[in-house]
Amino acid sequence: MLGGILDSKLSKTSLAIISNKEVIAINQDSLSKQAQLVRRYTEEEWDIWLGDLSGSRRVVGIANWRNQARSVSVNLTSLGITSANVRDVWAAKDTGAQSGTQTVSLAPHELKLWVLSNITTAAVPSTIYYPAASGTLAGSSSTAACSSGDCLPVGKKVGNIGQGASVTLKNIAVKSAGKKTVGVDFINYDYAFGTAWEWGTNTRNMTITVNGGTAKRWAFPLSGEDWQETGRLTIELDGFSAGSGNQVVFKNFGNAYAPDLVGLEVFE
Repeated sequence: MLGGILDSKLSKTSLAIISNKEVIAINQDSLSKQAQLVRRYTEEEWDIWLGDLSGSRRVVGIANWRNQARSVSVNLTSLGITSANVRDVWAAKDTGAQSGTQTVSLAPHELKLWVLSNITTAAVPSTIYYPAASGTLAGSSSTAACSSGDCLPVGKKVGNIGQGASVTLKNIAVKSAGKKTVGVDFINYDYAFGTAWEWGTNTRNMTITVNGGTAKRWAFPLSGEDWQETGRLTIELDGFSAGSGNQVVFKNFGNAYAPDLVGLEVFE
């Protein structure tokens, strides 16, 4: 269903967007699986979404939240994709087999859509899991046990991460120095139902610092249907040192509460 002004005020450009058959086919795909947010770059203002389609295909959405055109780099390998044939949906063009890092040009507020086929995948190995409840807590931060089957994968979370509070995870081991892909397990049910038509927001923000470097802000979406259902935000964090002495600090942003924290996993 789509609501809009369907008279002479509807431009040809708008009509072409809402009637694009390839885009409609993605929405109506028989597999009926929703795409997921797989990479967020909050301060840089762009996201990557990934979903499964019928016929062993996948859809990739690359969203530019800025008012300006820009180019971004998309590393297919970090998404678990070794190679794939790429169909640029809006351009209605096959770009052939692609692998590794791709440079993507985006118009202001553009959502680039790719359909991947003939996909070769590879697992992205991870280190051990680091539960937030095993970290060092400061300020108002507090550990809470969850009901059976909740706050996965560890059954505990750290909440009340307000102003002046923090969670510090120590002795995180990586094989090599530099930037790492990190999965942050969190819980956020701060939905903006009461203000959805004004200036409400469903997100909670958190800053993350690696080894005393510059704190970076990340916006966490809703994770599930209550305050015990875990979601995962996969991000890239820089500043790791080779070995097991790494430290990651989580804090709130501004005066608002951060999402509850379950734990993290490092991929390399």
